[in-house]
Amino acid sequence: MGSRRALPQILPWLGLTLAPGLTFLALRVNGAFDFEANSPDGHFYIVSLVAAINVALGVFAIAAAVRSANVRVLLLALSFVSMAMIFAVHGLSTPGFLVSEEHELVTGLSSRLSTLVAAVFLAASAIDFPDRINQAIIRARRPLLIGWLGTLSVTSTVAIVRPETVPAAIVEEPIFINGSLVAVVALAGFAAHRYLQGFRRSGLPMYGAVALGSVLIVQAQLGMQYGVKFHATWWLYHVMLLIGFSGIVWGLFIEYARGVSPVSAIEGLTLRDPIEQIQAGYTDSITSLAAALEARDGYTLGHGERVAGLAVLIGQELNLAPDRLRAIYQGALLHDVGKIGVPDRVLHKTGRLSDDEFDFIKGHPTRGETMLKAAFDGPTELAVIRHHHERVDGTGYPDGLSGDDIPLEARIAAVADVYDALRSARSYRPAWTPDEAQHHIRENTRTHFDPNCVKAFFAVVDQWEQRFSSPNTPYLELRPSA
Repeated sequence: MGSRRALPQILPWLGLTLAPGLTFLALRVNGAFDFEANSPDGHFYIVSLVAAINVALGVFAIAAAVRSANVRVLLLALSFVSMAMIFAVHGLSTPGFLVSEEHELVTGLSSRLSTLVAAVFLAASAIDFPDRINQAIIRARRPLLIGWLGTLSVTSTVAIVRPETVPAAIVEEPIFINGSLVAVVALAGFAAHRYLQGFRRSGLPMYGAVALGSVLIVQAQLGMQYGVKFHATWWLYHVMLLIGFSGIVWGLFIEYARGVSPVSAIEGLTLRDPIEQIQAGYTDSITSLAAALEARDGYTLGHGERVAGLAVLIGQELNLAPDRLRAIYQGALLHDVGKIGVPDRVLHKTGRLSDDEFDFIKGHPTRGETMLKAAFDGPTELAVIRHHHERVDGTGYPDGLSGDDIPLEARIAAVADVYDALRSARSYRPAWTPDEAQHHIRENTRTHFDPNCVKAFFAVVDQWEQRFSSPNTPYLELRPSA
């Protein structure tokens, strides 16, 4: 099983994202196909279906928000319930149902408000607020939920029972029409970007599902703006919303098939830290191999986790894309997997290694690459595993590559690997201090290490030390068995 989503798995998501927008463009370009279908009944039912889906999402999100005490989940819950209740007003105010045709502007106002309010909360859920703000919101989460649900209930009831009291004419004001368009496109577009980043790092379906829903909210708002009422282009914006929120439900079903409850799947969206997102997206193959490493040598796995964490921090400093960060993490996590085949008496020998023993140790990068060829869909992870002992001056192994011929991810991993090894207590020496280890990295720049990687390393090493080198971190490796 690969570490990334294979193309056949991604194609349905791409189809759901692109097909509605492309269809809308085709209908706009060739107006002859933009047929009219005046069906208030059809409008009521499709709007009601979208609202019902958001009710279900809102229930799961509220349960997760109450349980997890997380701001992101709370804001997602507010987005779903807002969309559900305001869009329900849109459906119930279909002229001829509960509201007379003279108040049909309530229908238009509720459609724009539903996407606008949902986009506001959706974008807010994608922001990393300071801890003090997070804590203040979480402390007030129950009153916030109750108060907002009460406000929506009262205003929705008033809009249906007394539509003449609603300033529905605002929907005809250009400033509101154009302002709501710009706001929804900007806010939902921002949310789509942030959740897509999370998906590229973790591969978790829910990140991709929320990104999909956000993109389709943008498309729906454009369809609402430029579609012709009761024509195909106008109906299409309702279909876009239906597909978008159905896609989020689809993400929940995918997680449920993996044994994750809907509430827990939504809680998975709470991860803000890139390293935690990557770890949450481990595939079965990564999990199994990590378990094998831990069973073989707990130090090797702990070393891999620390190297992977430092490699991601360096990669972030170098502005690597989220999917490259994910690949470098997984390659660095398993960079020493080839040592599984090294006997304990050699791997943990306290004295000097013989030439034959050292040559056997030096074979672990190629052995690791061979072992994991079927585990990854892309080349980056294998490049890290094979080339993390190369040196920029060409004196490394196994291939003697130099300079830029060494893949960037492997050059990053080389710095991280050596630094953590020096900071770890080994069978033949105590751990070096941070100053000693950092001096070694600096002294070996341009011979062993790439200068750009070293510069990025020094920008993040203090952060790594605070997170990964605590007194509770187990640095001691196994001793050779008798």
